[in-house]
Amino acid sequence: MAAGIINPVTGKRYVKSWRFDSLYPFARALYLQMEAHWKVKVWHDQTILRILQTPGEVNDWTVRMAAGDYAELLDILDGDSSWDPFLATPGTIGIIRKAARVDFPMIMASLREDLVADGHFIDQEFSPGQMEAIAATYDRVIYCEGFRGAANPYFPDLGWQLAKGEAMVIRLEHPSAGMLQDMLKKTLLIAPLGDNRFWVGGSYNWTFEDNGATPEEQQYLEERLRAMIGVPYSVEQRMGAVRPTVKDRRPLIGRSPVDPRFYLFNGLGTKGALLAPYWAAHLTDHLLEAKALDPEVDIVRFGN
Repeated sequence: MAAGIINPVTGKRYVKSWRFDSLYPFARALYLQMEAHWKVKVWHDQTILRILQTPGEVNDWTVRMAAGDYAELLDILDGDSSWDPFLATPGTIGIIRKAARVDFPMIMASLREDLVADGHFIDQEFSPGQMEAIAATYDRVIYCEGFRGAANPYFPDLGWQLAKGEAMVIRLEHPSAGMLQDMLKKTLLIAPLGDNRFWVGGSYNWTFEDNGATPEEQQYLEERLRAMIGVPYSVEQRMGAVRPTVKDRRPLIGRSPVDPRFYLFNGLGTKGALLAPYWAAHLTDHLLEAKALDPEVDIVRFGN
């Protein structure tokens, strides 16, 4: 489901992602190390072209561009974009630099292969009782359960605010579709995957019954997709998933108030590709070198 998008500037107000200047170089360096180790491509530099539909949006974008710490990230395209032949409605195109897509399926497959080869992977579901027995043989156990962490009895009363999202993988029926390299953003984000295939997402739903694709949300995606592009497409895959989002939009990292052997690494929300490398190293430094956890991510901020 996860497209692995790194977007430096988000939201209607075009605000730089939290701690981007520290997180981005750390993440990029780690993903490039993975490429060198596995000899596969996992990091894709992909500029985001933001459709600015109204004069107000253009004005807000221009104002943000003038801010000193946004100058290297934002611009307005002077001339035609590669997406122009595909757009349903022409408009001003804003440019977001230092954007990227991380190939998580490739990372997960490569990592799993390494762990299996080293005898460090067990494909099994464990109950809380079983985990207590396992913890007796390890110094620490770190829970990385995604949205299921909200029901973990060892980490109660955290600021979860789970949100379900849906996405699609489409194929553009256009002879030039394979040449598209940039991502396109308006109400949805369209990310090239290669071979005329594109990830399209996503929606937000705060009430949901499961984590699968639904007719209603998929219709929502297609309506907004047709408002962005005016060329034929076919849907190859429909997806849904629950995001591990938190009320204050900060990761959840720290020791269990119930059992000190257990730690949590979670709450990365929609920005896991950017957040995970830095904060995983941060937790490692805490566990191995006794460095203090950053108060902005430590779960004690919720009173635990």
